[in-house]
Amino acid sequence: MRIADFRIISPNSKGFTLIETIITLVVLSIAAVGVLSVFTSGMKGSANPLILSQATQLAQGEMDQVFGEKAAPGLGFGSIVTTAGCVLTLPGFGCSRTVCYVTTADLNSTAACAVATNYKHVTVTVTQPTIGNVIVDSLITNY
Repeated sequence: MRIADFRIISPNSKGFTLIETIITLVVLSIAAVGVLSVFTSGMKGSANPLILSQATQLAQGEMDQVFGEKAAPGLGFGSIVTTAGCVLTLPGFGCSRTVCYVTTADLNSTAACAVATNYKHVTVTVTQPTIGNVIVDSLITNY
């Protein structure tokens, strides 16, 4: 009976030693942490496009609501409220709208709301804590 067969390792043998394997694993794990941190930061912001899209759609829907109030039968051009909350909202979103009479010289400015004119500058602001504010501006005329 044989007790044991041992191979003699020659200096020209091929393969990795335990030390080389451990060093390789340490280097690869450090590289993996660096690569995965980029993906993690990208994943944190991945919900923003959905929230941004929802906020934009809410703002546009509220703008359509303002246009609908102008065109509704029995509601004249002067019937839109100057500052009000939004009709359309979702949980987690805040909304406000401002309607300001403007002159032909200041169509893009709401700094000085004039008395009733033929032009109104409408601003709808939708707020969400993750993305901040989404603002939609428009100009309504009495023609």
